[in-house]
Amino acid sequence: MSPRGRSSGGSGSHRKRNAGIIGAVVGLAAAGTAVGVAVTRTAARRVRAGELGTGRRGAGAAALEQRLREEDPLGPSARSADRTVRVPADDGVLLSVEEIGPLDAPLTVVFVHGYTLSMASWAFQRRTLAAELATANGHRPDARLVFFDHRGHGSSGRGSADRSTIRQLAADLATVLEARVPHGPVVLVGHSMGGMTIMGLAAVRPELFGSKVVAAALISTSSGNLGDLDFGLPDLLTRVRAAVFPLAAWTMRRRPALAERTRRLARDLLSAITRAFSFASEVDPALVRYVDAMIAGTPVDVIAEFYPAIAGLDETGSLEPLRRVPVLVLTGDKDRLIPPAHSERIIELLDGRAEHVVVPDAGHLVPLERPDEVTAALTRLLRRVTAAS
Repeated sequence: MSPRGRSSGGSGSHRKRNAGIIGAVVGLAAAGTAVGVAVTRTAARRVRAGELGTGRRGAGAAALEQRLREEDPLGPSARSADRTVRVPADDGVLLSVEEIGPLDAPLTVVFVHGYTLSMASWAFQRRTLAAELATANGHRPDARLVFFDHRGHGSSGRGSADRSTIRQLAADLATVLEARVPHGPVVLVGHSMGGMTIMGLAAVRPELFGSKVVAAALISTSSGNLGDLDFGLPDLLTRVRAAVFPLAAWTMRRRPALAERTRRLARDLLSAITRAFSFASEVDPALVRYVDAMIAGTPVDVIAEFYPAIAGLDETGSLEPLRRVPVLVLTGDKDRLIPPAHSERIIELLDGRAEHVVVPDAGHLVPLERPDEVTAALTRLLRRVTAAS
């Protein structure tokens, strides 16, 4: 693609630039993910400035956190962290971790967020579970809650493109467990790509399940075959998506400034798409802005780099270790990104041993859209684990 100003009189160059813009808009839109709103001025600036290195958080991350605080739908009732630490991954990337509850709690619950999001996606569960897990005797929490940002997401550092894989995310999760939960049982809770990360951990560290990992929750996730989804779109748009998405991904990786301009040109369209594909019901506009603020922290080329790992996912052979522990499989009944059939497939692969919860009138971001239902299901899982122990 020719840079702006070069061959300005050539119609071919003009057509290529237009193709890049159209490809980014249509490709992101028809992909049916929350990716679209990630192409923001903040994200592009952080990409160009290289602020998300292995050790630097940069001013962009601080600005993102401030914006999240301003948009937080919980307002003053948001639950602040008891501890904030940085855990180095196996390649030196610093992973941002926040914890609630005592270090010597008998149980630790680790939350793993989804694609283009951050630990802030667990805001409602973070607040409510922190209160519900307190015992009547002195209000001492009987569990510790651990949240972290994936590499390249939120306020964690950024690694090389070739490490944008589910296996690397699984290795990062193992590192967080080793560093922050060296002793005691763990319950893993994953949403979307976070659930895929848990399945990836089962593939590379199966010995952890049944010993250290005593239960898992897989929310709005899939074990594979995501590349063929039509996201409920008409057949024509599905074909258009397949044709232009490679160009859109190239644009996000190599021309983040162009992707940022595309975001400005298609602001209303992409915001509407985000709402349509993330939620199934009418939600408070403040909640949509909160999601926008989260996704704004994910650089556009990170989004493009992780997409092949998700589209090509196949973790159907990774679920055997999960049969050793109680598992919750939860989905919204109107999830257009990862339809409920994918949760049903996971249930089948687990030989029907998991608890299956389908939340009515809920889309892909069910932890934010229907927080009470999600928290109630997680509470049942934790009580089951506690009773068994």
